[in-house]
Amino acid sequence: MTRDAQWPLQAYKMSTDVWPHSEGKGVVVAVIDSGVRATHVDLTGQVLPGTDLVNGGNGQTDYADDGHGTGVASLIAGHGHGSGDASGVMGIAPESKILPVGIDPGKGDTLTVIAKAIHYAVDHGAKVINMSFGSPTGDSAVVEEAVAYAEAHDVVLVAASGNDARAVDNYPASFPGVISVGGVDQNGKLWNGETTSSHLTVVAPAFNIVRDGGSSDTKMYQSKGTSFAAAYVSAFAALIRSAYPKLTQGQVVNFIIKGADHSPVGSAAHNSTWGYGLARPNFTLWASMAKNPGPAAGPLPQATLASAATPAPGTGSSSSHPATGVASGGGKSGSSSGLVLAVVGVLVLLVVIVVIVLIARRKKQTPGGPGGPGSGGTPGYGPQTPPPYQQQPQQPQAPQYRPPSSPQPSQQPPYYQPQQPQAGGGGQQPPPSVYQNNPYAQPTQPQQQPPYYGGNPQG
Repeated sequence: MTRDAQWPLQAYKMSTDVWPHSEGKGVVVAVIDSGVRATHVDLTGQVLPGTDLVNGGNGQTDYADDGHGTGVASLIAGHGHGSGDASGVMGIAPESKILPVGIDPGKGDTLTVIAKAIHYAVDHGAKVINMSFGSPTGDSAVVEEAVAYAEAHDVVLVAASGNDARAVDNYPASFPGVISVGGVDQNGKLWNGETTSSHLTVVAPAFNIVRDGGSSDTKMYQSKGTSFAAAYVSAFAALIRSAYPKLTQGQVVNFIIKGADHSPVGSAAHNSTWGYGLARPNFTLWASMAKNPGPAAGPLPQATLASAATPAPGTGSSSSHPATGVASGGGKSGSSSGLVLAVVGVLVLLVVIVVIVLIARRKKQTPGGPGGPGSGGTPGYGPQTPPPYQQQPQQPQAPQYRPPSSPQPSQQPPYYQPQQPQAGGGGQQPPPSVYQNNPYAQPTQPQQQPPYYGGNPQG
């Protein structure tokens, strides 16, 4: 049966150890992806009207050939179907809701679109944002500003570390405060396609993952990749936010890090292949942590940019329209009113300068004035430095990362120098990166029948 093939449900003992505590009720998870097929039998009623920033529409159509966004959403909020919902895909947080935000890296200014997508998700009620995409070239000020905006508005951000099978920093996973997720298989071993990084936070199931597809209302696939590992961690965040709604974004991150299984790592210390360990829903620990959840900022550095605490221009706090105020080309968003004030200020200063010069000249020409007859030959105005308003304005500084505001679980900072990934998969050739061109691509072509009927692909 399909449900039996969803090994993470059994591994996490969802029915007995997790769902009695939380199913994610009341939490909106934004899935920034290829769109989500809202009519899929496992997702009916779960997908809110959202937006598609490239193709238009409300985001409830999946434009990826393999239904990538639908698959991610099903692992978060799928409710199954059939008698007793015993068939199909069951998500980790089946009572959460999905806010679809469609993007397409093959069209337009991708970085600007991603930044707009993050702003849109924040401004439309998402408390968790899943980003199962990335690129080594995505280290952009415009996207980091959007990340800072989300963190300043108490939103948990989760991203896939990548499928490069090597050590590399992919973005948005490597931005400060974002939970970067690597992958393991059903035996608890590192998936050999995982991207390792000093920014890796935790690992989660990434191999032999049964998930829904977007080409029909009943389509399912078996897939692999950190895209789906990120979906599991986003669902964990939804479980926490539902059970403990007073926790801040940083405290939710702390719960995920502290609740991880550290035994594969050997300690609570961080490394670049496991992060802090295998992420898991750990309500036994979380219940005790809720009494003292730690500092509001959490254990990870937070993205800090000047405009992070204010909504992007044109968005405000309204939920009636998408965010459109992020500047393209890697720049920061600006304000037309601020520009007008700056121009007026310069004009006023120029007028003041002209008045001062005219007064000085008039005094020089007046008998008895400073420097004139009867002054004893003493000049009235010696050499002066230019007034402050004549100095050149300082160039904007590159985004700075703020250090953690509290000790890490291991009493060490969470970011370390990259290490080489551990060997795995029997020395097989690493699959091509899904992050180089199309973040929705799979290492292998999706099968037309759910492949768990016909054997398991090798990792």
